[in-house]
Amino acid sequence: MPDPTISDALAEAMAIAPDDEVVIDTLEIRHPSFIDESGNPDSIWLTTNGVDVEAPIEDGAPVKGGLVITWRSFAFSFALARIEPGVGAEIEIRIDNTDRRIVEALDRAATEPTKIIMCYRPFLSNDLDGGPQMIPPPQYVLSQASAQVLAVTGRARVAIDLAGPFPRYRYTATEYPGLIGQ
Repeated sequence: MPDPTISDALAEAMAIAPDDEVVIDTLEIRHPSFIDESGNPDSIWLTTNGVDVEAPIEDGAPVKGGLVITWRSFAFSFALARIEPGVGAEIEIRIDNTDRRIVEALDRAATEPTKIIMCYRPFLSNDLDGGPQMIPPPQYVLSQASAQVLAVTGRARVAIDLAGPFPRYRYTATEYPGLIGQ
């Protein structure tokens, strides 16, 4: 069963990979201690695109919902964790070439009890004004963050319930007669 959070346009772009349609990955790092110059709640807005990108986020987002955001170009990557029985699934994240402002914001947030939230939003290069292509966007809780000279690394808990059945959707012979040998 397809992921209902992914737009049809993103699913098509991922399946066909047309030359004129590129998926632009973005990452929001959110914490109550992050504020803008006016004292309003803000986040760290990053993209893996080679240049900064201006694109709106979804209405109802916790920070700057419905507004056009400038996503700053930084290389970041996720390393998926192994899924093992009894172990919570986590991913590892690395943000390369971080600047002083990001490190200072994360250091400030690490001293507070409130969790740091990461939110992943993919956009399509030919439809930036259409907003993110996953609604709702997946969110992760960042932990074990550390800053090296040129990179920030951390672990993030994935919102997957490993205790339930997989796949969650039950394929039945009534709905899918091809499951029964003829």
